Amino acid sequence: MDSLFQWITAIQILTFLQTPYLIRGEYKIVHPESPVIGFLGEDVTLPCRVTATSIPGDITLHWRLVRPQENIDVSSYNRGNKEEKQDERYWGRTEFFHHEMNTGNMSLKLKNAQVSDAGNYMCRVVSENWYDEVVIELHVTARGGESSIFMEDYADQGIGLTCRSEGWFPEPQVLWLDSKGQKRTEKPTTSNTKTPAGIYNIESAINIEPGSDNEVSCKIINNILKTASESRVLISDVFFPTTSPWMTAFLIILFLSVALIATVGYKLKNNNDTTSRSDKECLSSQRESDKKTGKIAIQEIQENIDRLSAELEFRRAQSYAVPITLDPDCKHPELKLSEDQKRVWKDPSSPELDAASWALLVVGKEGFVVGRQYWEVEVGEKLDWELGVLCQSVRDRVKREKAETLPEEGYWSLKRSQGDFFSSIENAKIEKRDGPYKVIGVFLDREEKKISFYEAEVMLLITTVPADFTEKFLYYPFLSPRNNTGEQKALAIHPIRVPVPLKPLRKEK
Repeated sequence: MDSLFQWITAIQILTFLQTPYLIRGEYKIVHPESPVIGFLGEDVTLPCRVTATSIPGDITLHWRLVRPQENIDVSSYNRGNKEEKQDERYWGRTEFFHHEMNTGNMSLKLKNAQVSDAGNYMCRVVSENWYDEVVIELHVTARGGESSIFMEDYADQGIGLTCRSEGWFPEPQVLWLDSKGQKRTEKPTTSNTKTPAGIYNIESAINIEPGSDNEVSCKIINNILKTASESRVLISDVFFPTTSPWMTAFLIILFLSVALIATVGYKLKNNNDTTSRSDKECLSSQRESDKKTGKIAIQEIQENIDRLSAELEFRRAQSYAVPITLDPDCKHPELKLSEDQKRVWKDPSSPELDAASWALLVVGKEGFVVGRQYWEVEVGEKLDWELGVLCQSVRDRVKREKAETLPEEGYWSLKRSQGDFFSSIENAKIEKRDGPYKVIGVFLDREEKKISFYEAEVMLLITTVPADFTEKFLYYPFLSPRNNTGEQKALAIHPIRVPVPLKPLRKEK
């Protein structure tokens, strides 16, 4: 009898010991596959889901922040008595999904995420005879603002550039790159400032030496999001200004031509002085005719000088040619770019726009901070388009808001509407002269504070617009195809062939 009682007692004990494990096997918390990423100032959900056929009504849910120095009981909830508790540091910032607990959703919503919220959170679910727990890793980050490059000063024979951006977390990585996307050889100096809120403001400086790659990129990388903010500038050769040999030769030829005309005129005057009085009387009528012919010749010479001077001015502008590419991240959504990012057109499938919103923009990738730059745009025979230069703040607005129209200020442009030309200065109409107007040259001259527009095929100056540039700010090319839809009506960056100076046929001794 005692032996039978011992067996029954042993079976009861074993059954009692196995009960939690059997029940625990019926319930399980799903472990998240990757850390949770939350953004500063935004809400984030810490996932915790129980898989079961039915959820007991007496469970207690605990969320705890686990740290080496201390554990914080963030929030807890008892389904039996509906009691909810919060740590004072999280007061008003946590919320459970009460209506979804029957389906196993034990997640916690954390409102207005802060830098101090990052860490490992334990989700623990406890019932009368069962429990389970899982740890969720929370990363808190901030996307950061757009990066901008500024010219600070001249350093020795180079130029000092500074890259700035605000609102980053955690502390990002800053890279200075060349035109090939490779890390530059110059050594930058980076000083990041941590604000009271715990985020970082970025400032990195670098000196670009003459003769090095003049395309400069500042890239700021968020290593949590694996994303980056990048700004790029193209610095023209402003450190060692030189005069091209072909231009020097042209000026010499022009000077010799004027000297030759003056010499011929002087000899004719001497011949007239030595002529006898009788001869003068006989030749008086001839001289009157010669005067008229001389006036015509002088007028033709003056016209030639004006034409050659205009050509010389155009060639000087064209010698500052820079490469331009269009930025796919800084354009209106209804505009399409070619694969090489040199051509832009309006999507034919987009809805028709009224005249006020025709100025759909695309901005160039290259921003210019100093010196002179020239580029050309092929407009073909289209009668409606707009192109020119805009400042950094307008470019940022286009990129941020995908703006359809240009603001009242901050840009300088040449616009063609129904065949007529207009300047951005008070929308003044420009007198049109004979010319094909198929390729338009744009000359950005920050030193003279002006922007000139040329008919590039015949080297004709269309208009010059005064510009009040702000020192150390970037200025960008922009295009607008207006109502020209379809790839066949695209505006295109036109390749420029600058004359190559002639080399001497023999070496000087």
